[in-house]
Amino acid sequence: MQRFTAEGRISLRQGEQRDHLRFRWEHAPQNDSVLLMSPLGQGLAELTRDASGARLMQPNQATIVADTLPQLVQRALGAPLPLEAMADWLRGARAARDGEVEGWTVLISETSAFRQHRLLRVMEARRADVEFKLIVDDWDAPE
Repeated sequence: MQRFTAEGRISLRQGEQRDHLRFRWEHAPQNDSVLLMSPLGQGLAELTRDASGARLMQPNQATIVADTLPQLVQRALGAPLPLEAMADWLRGARAARDGEVEGWTVLISETSAFRQHRLLRVMEARRADVEFKLIVDDWDAPE
């Protein structure tokens, strides 16, 4: 599976700051679009990646640009989330199992069956003072 669309929830804790977001992630081999929304669905930010680089767009703010999506997230959050590994788990290309990934301690507590794959459903990760939990509520991929 090279393409997918996943929708769900993210909780992120960095030090004393906590955020709860909804997301819609559209992934293709050369492109990503991650829309981050408030719990009620209001658009807060969009992360995009294509051959020209990665961009973070937020309402009423200048666009932030980086060479890669992980670099962009590092700039925006101060911590590099394991996005490439998450994309692999979400599309079933990487075995969903606990362990260390890119310096993160990862716990995958739930997977779900989709066609002939086991896909990530609930994941928690921790690195230094950053923790996040990702829950996939809806998932789709072209045949």
